[in-house]
Amino acid sequence: MKESITELQELLIENLKKTNLLKNDVEQKENEKNDLLKDISLNIIDIIDSCENIDEWVNNNQYNEIDEAKKTNSRYKTIQKKLLTLLQKQGITKIEFPDNRLIVGFCEVLETEVDRNRKNDEIVSVIRNGYIRGKELIRPAQIIVIKN
Repeated sequence: MKESITELQELLIENLKKTNLLKNDVEQKENEKNDLLKDISLNIIDIIDSCENIDEWVNNNQYNEIDEAKKTNSRYKTIQKKLLTLLQKQGITKIEFPDNRLIVGFCEVLETEVDRNRKNDEIVSVIRNGYIRGKELIRPAQIIVIKN
């Protein structure tokens, strides 16, 4: 009887070890999946940035007044919207600043400006949009803020 109890205990211990190994494998696969999603998302975000840069360049050089340039720019905007929708389906959204203020941990301050008429940490300009997935930072926003 003692031998069978010992055998059962050993079997139980072995099964617990296997269960822990399987849990670790699942966790590792989940981490790999999240890393892959983040990597793909960053590449998509780079394409979105390129579309924004093209739009800005077209407008700054007044090519937006030429019909062919307008059509081409419209196509880029369509691609940009589709890419943003693709990110949103994965739960990735652009960082919003409802109070137009710096959000610590989600922003990279590139420059500061002095303006006594505005509050500290108020955003002057967003140089590059940031993106999050839930509470996970995918890419920080690059901003210029007020520092008095």
